Amino acid sequence: MILAITKTFLVLIIGTFSGYFFQKFTKKRKWLNSETLKKIAIFLQKLGMIWFISITYIGSLWILKMENFTRIISLAVVGAISIVAGGVFAVIISKVKHYDSIKTGSMFCCGFFANTASIGGMICFYFLGEEGYALVPIFTFFMRFLYYGVGYPIANMYSENFIKDRRVSHRIIEIIKDPFFYTGIGSVVIGLFFNLSNLDRPAIYTSVNEILIPFTTFMLLFSIGLNLKLSRISKYLQECLYISLIRFLVLPLAILTIALLLNYQAIDHGLPLKVSLIQAAMPVAFNSVVAANVYNLDVDLVNSCWIFTTIGVVFILPLLFWFINLF
Repeated sequence: MILAITKTFLVLIIGTFSGYFFQKFTKKRKWLNSETLKKIAIFLQKLGMIWFISITYIGSLWILKMENFTRIISLAVVGAISIVAGGVFAVIISKVKHYDSIKTGSMFCCGFFANTASIGGMICFYFLGEEGYALVPIFTFFMRFLYYGVGYPIANMYSENFIKDRRVSHRIIEIIKDPFFYTGIGSVVIGLFFNLSNLDRPAIYTSVNEILIPFTTFMLLFSIGLNLKLSRISKYLQECLYISLIRFLVLPLAILTIALLLNYQAIDHGLPLKVSLIQAAMPVAFNSVVAANVYNLDVDLVNSCWIFTTIGVVFILPLLFWFINLF
């Protein structure tokens, strides 16, 4: 228990703040400007999300116990429900607080987009091993489509430059052409293909995943730190607390209820339930910042919630670890 929590804690803290201090150091010496740091961050995020995570997904799905697959295919639906519910709860809070359109759109982004792949995947790996990590691509299977087919269009609706007559067919083509979408779907298909084949997974793949999963999360957090602005959080502390309430309490309780109703606790020692609970309690994803930038929403609000919840997940790790071991 202590080792798993310590490893996760170290990757989260060191990854984020090493990027932050690198940003400050290079700016102070005038080696790199903000635009260059932003380009480096984007490169690292594409490298991690498109390539490294796909490699780890394939390796974990390769050894997934297929006798349980038909019983846990509903995990993909549970994952979809978790992000949609997050967006709905965020909008409800915004309406109650009478936020304007821009602020409501920003809150929606923070509730809808969740860091399930890198941080959620790493926590599943450290807490539940490769068997648990193998369920992550199933839980997140519909998320890419929902991100680009639902999340981004809704964020656009709250912007000042919303164009209502954009054709649905154009949006579908954009989704299919996006490398984040087709590599995410492709890695699942390839992993399941190898699983169903007679090919044995190379023994070295275990070591590859043990290194690549935490390294990818570290690299993505480092990229976050390159553009971190801690001074903005105090201005949006109330919104940060609202989003934290959704991400760390409301969603985990809602998804836990669904998982229990689906009898996940009776499958493979409750593994799908544990994965569902961990994934439901993940912080705001980088996609929220991207959407806010693209559609001219309140970037500082989104950035603050993203930083606040990413650091905040460290404090819920012991509780999360204790709870999943009850099953």
